[in-house]
Amino acid sequence: MLAYFMYQYETTIYINIGNWLNMGDLNMPYGLALDNLAMTVLVPVGIITLCVLLYAMAYMAHDPNRNRFYIILSMFAMFMTMLIMADNYLMMFMGWEFVGVMSYLLMSFWSTRINAMKSALSAMLLNRMGDTFFVICLALTIIYYRAVDFETMNLVSPYMNNVTLNSTGMTLVLAATAKSAQLGLHSWLLSAMEGPTPVSATLHAATMVCAGMFVLVRSYTMLEYSPSMSTFICWLGGLTTTVSGLIALVTNDIKRVMALSTMSQTSMMMLAMGISSYDLAMYHLYCHAFFKATLFMAAGSVMHSLIAETQDMRKYGGLQQYLPFSYVAMTMASLSLMAMPGLTGYYSKDIIMESLYGNYSMSGYILYYMAVASATLTSLYSTRLLYLTFINNPMSNRNTYTFVHENVGMTYPMFMLIMYSMYLGYNRDNVIGHYSLTTPINNHFIDTEFTVPTLYKLLPLMAGMTLSMWLVYTYEVSYKLNYTTVYSYLNNRIYFDQLLNNKMMRGMLKMSNKMNVNMDQGTTKATGSTGISRAMTYINMLFMFNLLYTFI
Repeated sequence: MLAYFMYQYETTIYINIGNWLNMGDLNMPYGLALDNLAMTVLVPVGIITLCVLLYAMAYMAHDPNRNRFYIILSMFAMFMTMLIMADNYLMMFMGWEFVGVMSYLLMSFWSTRINAMKSALSAMLLNRMGDTFFVICLALTIIYYRAVDFETMNLVSPYMNNVTLNSTGMTLVLAATAKSAQLGLHSWLLSAMEGPTPVSATLHAATMVCAGMFVLVRSYTMLEYSPSMSTFICWLGGLTTTVSGLIALVTNDIKRVMALSTMSQTSMMMLAMGISSYDLAMYHLYCHAFFKATLFMAAGSVMHSLIAETQDMRKYGGLQQYLPFSYVAMTMASLSLMAMPGLTGYYSKDIIMESLYGNYSMSGYILYYMAVASATLTSLYSTRLLYLTFINNPMSNRNTYTFVHENVGMTYPMFMLIMYSMYLGYNRDNVIGHYSLTTPINNHFIDTEFTVPTLYKLLPLMAGMTLSMWLVYTYEVSYKLNYTTVYSYLNNRIYFDQLLNNKMMRGMLKMSNKMNVNMDQGTTKATGSTGISRAMTYINMLFMFNLLYTFI
């Protein structure tokens, strides 16, 4: 009803609950605002959370702590709603922080597993890094803008100097990089797959991973009036989408392939924002949420039906006859992800790639070809995933296949999301027209529709489909790869984790240890609490001795 009201009347609904702080000319309100942008993200978040809760009732049915799981998942949805409906950066930051805390609790839900705890801690620490930049952004907005609400920021940003816009924009981009797992702060995303599958479907489909994109679109005036930030976002998205596609090509864990796919699609949103097409970025977020949640649910159905519950695709094969519904769900979601014409993903993804070319700039041309390469890689790893899981020869023992079965409770929410994955994109032009984004050059899709040659519109589809078909028919030749240098490099995730640990983490730990010895336990302790307490003790004792001496 709210969505229909917003769509029909385009009226922003404000709920001002009170004030956090009034200090001079600085006013920090405690309020909510429901506008077109918030409603666009609220719809997939609400629908997918509902579907995931229904799915989790079947998936977690035999878990002794399932009630705690449902409570944390519901709280996650509540704080995500706070993040989306906030009318200022302070409220948004509260939602942002609590979403991070709830994600930590969800990832470490099976707390008896060491890997789950390590992964949750890794995610928490890397997200803290992004949160630090968000706090710096809040401080800068208070100093320069004397406000934290979005309307004031949007009105004042065009008149601010470049240094201010670049500094606030950079802090926001770094915060979004950590939360949305862009290249450089992405290493937590793959380890986060240790959590239960409903967690992966919620966190990595519509909600937490896309929160960074939502914050950037909310702050579009800051980015729009600092061109260097737009270029930086564009190139960051282009590099991330290509690298994530290459890593996914040689990854064998079914959930990690999908996580890398999420990383690739959020990068597509970054590319759209880099060329000022914020409406296309939000539309891709809206569409991507449904087919990615479907993919994770289908993967969970496959894992749940196997006794070993393994996530290694090389242990599957031949499951098409045993899990027909999951096969249909994964096929439709994969085709939508691969941007098959007529399905949801085609309408949101292809327009972004065409708009890169339709931007008619050098960066636009280069990044168009990088996006085409990424789309081709998406087709390849999606086809590989389907082949290894459902079509390939059975790779497990007979006893495993004896117990494989479709769980009826999981099929209902999956069916609902399959419908969205297929038909949601048909209303694209009407939906894009309803975004309340008022940037003066936010109309690249008009140029794209009428001036880009047909070849460049069809190139992503042709490249992806041709290579996917070739892969299916020549699987034995092309995909039983030897452990070459390139394969090893990509299979080890471009050695980024090793680089992070050896060059950054260890150095920081050594520095922290020295600071602890010399400052915390040394100077600070001697001149701080310990020194003062000892001084007070000795002074009191001297005073008592003198007093006694005087009386004696």
